[in-house]
Amino acid sequence: MDEMSAFPEDVKVGGELVLKLDKSTVSGNITSILWKHGKNKVAEWDKDFGNLEIYGAFINRTTLDSTTGELRISGLKKTDSGVYSVEFNSKLLDKTYKLSVIEAVPKPTITSSCKPDKTSCTLTCEGDTTDAEPVTYSWKEGGRAWEVLDKQINVNKSDTGKSTNSYKYICKMNNTVSVEVSEPVREVFGPEAFPKPTITSSCNANKTSCTLTCEGDTTDAERVTYSWKVGEGAWEVIGKQLTISKSDTGKSTNSYKYMCKMKNSAGEGEVSEPFGEVFGPEPSNIGAVFGVVCLFVAALVSLIVWLVWKKIKGYPQDTWIDILRKYCGGMCAKGSAGVQPEQGVTVPLTANTKTGEDGADKAGEGHGNGAGGLPGGVNEDQKHGV
Repeated sequence: MDEMSAFPEDVKVGGELVLKLDKSTVSGNITSILWKHGKNKVAEWDKDFGNLEIYGAFINRTTLDSTTGELRISGLKKTDSGVYSVEFNSKLLDKTYKLSVIEAVPKPTITSSCKPDKTSCTLTCEGDTTDAEPVTYSWKEGGRAWEVLDKQINVNKSDTGKSTNSYKYICKMNNTVSVEVSEPVREVFGPEAFPKPTITSSCNANKTSCTLTCEGDTTDAERVTYSWKVGEGAWEVIGKQLTISKSDTGKSTNSYKYMCKMKNSAGEGEVSEPFGEVFGPEPSNIGAVFGVVCLFVAALVSLIVWLVWKKIKGYPQDTWIDILRKYCGGMCAKGSAGVQPEQGVTVPLTANTKTGEDGADKAGEGHGNGAGGLPGGVNEDQKHGV
């Protein structure tokens, strides 16, 4: 009665058990078969009576083949665990069958518990293993091989040199009837904070439309939310890329600035530097302005040179009207008609190139004895015989 069979001793709940009679220990024809679970009858057949009996909790889920003596039990329960024996032709055979019905392990999940400073965490392979023991726990870290460990493992931030332990952790539960693997877990210490983003642009050939991209290393920092601020507008969650057209502002440079920022569960990151002149610099009027400035400087220099020349030539008392008359020609004289010289200012003598008369003679004509002339056009020097 101490000899055990070689069939699997552990079967999961809900499974099926098949017990086969060892005919090598039996001689002659089969006339009766009785299977027992401990001291309780399971199934019985007797040739003389010609009928099959199934007992107790095994009814409706047990069959017995009277030709081979094979017993089949389906829908196994925890209570089906124990030792099975068989009587063949009213003789109890030595071989017995030990059965253990256990639950299959559940699909595990990984939970973590970390120190306040997030430098060390404990990972636990969780799952209800009631009636599934004994259970073996294995862990896989990143690309490493599976390793049988305990239900819990400790990991440190320094294990990978990254605060997130960028490789994944997976745990596995198994017992003699089943095996289940958890979903991968990463970011054990929380998501990685990301650096200050930068904005890059890509425009079509004619510079009428551009795509702005909020760039930044988001490795181990996903999931990331991207927000944009256009000009003085409010921040708006859009996406990593923002497409804009020259017509958006009516200016080729989009004079207002663009900024972006990134955010994840670790918090909000820094804001990018403002980005302007998206479509390139505005066409300028520098050439025209330069020309005007040059003309102004030339005119100023000419005026200074002329004033110096005038001083050297001895015309310090001329009024601006006299100057215009002498150096601008007839057009300036016409423009200043009706404007008289200031009283007491001596008008220099100038020759009339057309008539040969000097200016004083002209000035004397039509004035008689009035101020500024003498009778007969005689000047003051002539009067005194000079």
